[in-house]
Amino acid sequence: MPVEMPKQLGKSPLLEAVFELRFEPAGPAVGDLLPGLLYSPLKAEYPQLVPLPMASIPREMREKRPELLYQASHRLTGGSNSVQVGDRVISLSSAAYPGWARFKDMVEFLIEAVNGTGLIKQVDRFSFKYVNIIEASQTEQQLSLLNARIELIGKLPSEKGFRLRVEREDSGCVTIIEIMTHTQAIVSSTSKEVSGLLITVDTLRPGIDRAFLTSPSGLLEEVHSVAKDTFYSLLTDATLKRLEPVC
Repeated sequence: MPVEMPKQLGKSPLLEAVFELRFEPAGPAVGDLLPGLLYSPLKAEYPQLVPLPMASIPREMREKRPELLYQASHRLTGGSNSVQVGDRVISLSSAAYPGWARFKDMVEFLIEAVNGTGLIKQVDRFSFKYVNIIEASQTEQQLSLLNARIELIGKLPSEKGFRLRVEREDSGCVTIIEIMTHTQAIVSSTSKEVSGLLITVDTLRPGIDRAFLTSPSGLLEEVHSVAKDTFYSLLTDATLKRLEPVC
């Protein structure tokens, strides 16, 4: 990991940043009530309220199937940002990351709005997920961009179809790291197609007290720092240099 992390990157590889809050609802129909209650305080930033396919699935079925518990049923959208709402989850995603200070303000505003509904009984966890693609050619050894040594049966693995998922614990957080070579995506803010090495860092903070809803700033900073440290720790010095760090 670099001794001093840069303030920003001239060539940011970030495609999307997502904040997610999972909770225990105060009642059985919270997923139906939350979108409407949140629309009033959020409509200036997210003027469009759109039902998602999950909204058409009967609540009894959603409650019985664990894979559906944390799926969003409605989305509020505004430009490159959106808020997703479900029975036990709310999230904020940004496809044009405005920087940590502004993103944190957006998260805190959302938490305040959610807390104001009175529909959250207990917070289960929250997380920050950052999806990045470091651009690289098809002929480049993309795994060499990582500060990692990966062997399979004593040999370097083939990069064709390579995918790796690992978990690590640090500072009370669990971070899920996913690596995939030769990935293609569209940058939504520019409609540009990029390809290269996918690095996803998803840092979760479980065991959250309900007091988080009224004073989230400190924990948000801590978990963001873990996610940021993890990402930069994954890069070699040469990889960081190609991203044009600004210190």
